[in-house]
Amino acid sequence: MRGSIGLIEVTPGSTVKDVLATADRACREAKRNPAAGLVVYEHGARVFQEHEAEMQLVQRLADGHEIEGLFLEMQPVVSLRHPHQSLNFEVLLRMADEHGSRVPTERIIRAAEHAGRMSTIDRWVLSSTLRWLDEHRDELPASQFVCVNFSGASLNDERFIHDVYTLLQQHAQVAPRLCLEITESVALHDIGNTRRFIDRVRSYGARVALDDFGAGYTSFSYLKDLPADILKIDGSFIVNMTRHPANVAIVEAIVSLAQNLGMKTIAEWAEDYDTVETLAEIGVDYVQGWALSRPVPPQRILSARSGADFITDERIRVYLDTRPVDDELAEVDWVLGQPTVPPSPASSSMSG
Repeated sequence: MRGSIGLIEVTPGSTVKDVLATADRACREAKRNPAAGLVVYEHGARVFQEHEAEMQLVQRLADGHEIEGLFLEMQPVVSLRHPHQSLNFEVLLRMADEHGSRVPTERIIRAAEHAGRMSTIDRWVLSSTLRWLDEHRDELPASQFVCVNFSGASLNDERFIHDVYTLLQQHAQVAPRLCLEITESVALHDIGNTRRFIDRVRSYGARVALDDFGAGYTSFSYLKDLPADILKIDGSFIVNMTRHPANVAIVEAIVSLAQNLGMKTIAEWAEDYDTVETLAEIGVDYVQGWALSRPVPPQRILSARSGADFITDERIRVYLDTRPVDDELAEVDWVLGQPTVPPSPASSSMSG
């Protein structure tokens, strides 16, 4: 048997709530690093400073005032078949504190969830993205889809869901460029509600992606009830996949499943040439990760012609430009405003 232990130094004046929260963090770090087995946080350790900063952010968010310092970055999602023909990207939440320093995204999410303000932040991200797309739609002719991720808390908030429909209706001209990401675990929580949400979103021309696919206890059978357009393969299968044959086999199975259901695939967390090459050979449609591009300011997106403009690794650029392509699977069939319609079970080679 193996065990993991997290220890913290408790000083006078510490509240029970802070002690428990920091101890929990120490235990979780010890569990993530079984080789060490023991994690000790002494007074004055960086984790205590981070916890204090997080609690201050929680207080700011809980006050109910307008959330200041939020801004967006965008990470290109590059086509592996036709990198020069599309300019797709995911919108990412960022925040600067009162001193102009960047707040870690994980801290923003934890604080917002703790303060019950996650739907407020998700609403800001969606409205800001749609407004930006509206302002620059003529400058983005090659953008087929723009991914926006929603939290589980927001998707369980009826008022937030109503606001999503309202925003899509208000920005009807650019709604077909949007791809809303739903985490697989959230989608499975209530398949009936998820199906209604997907159907309504797609009625505005927008697309839907199932995010972190394969991370949980996936049941492939539920996919026939969720007409999503994209499966976004969880990054844990992609990182170092070339050194783990089992991960390659899993990703290959997901790609085959997606193709049979008429869905596209995105692999995230691609960090090197070998991974990109393997994903292309498997048949993944799009790749997102530092091997292609780190997140960039919106202005960089506007100055690009396609996802290929962001590739700095010459080996990847040459490989994608020279590899043979099966045009029958090309994403050029994706016309704006016409999301993919998965085939019925009768016409699919997959059995339910």
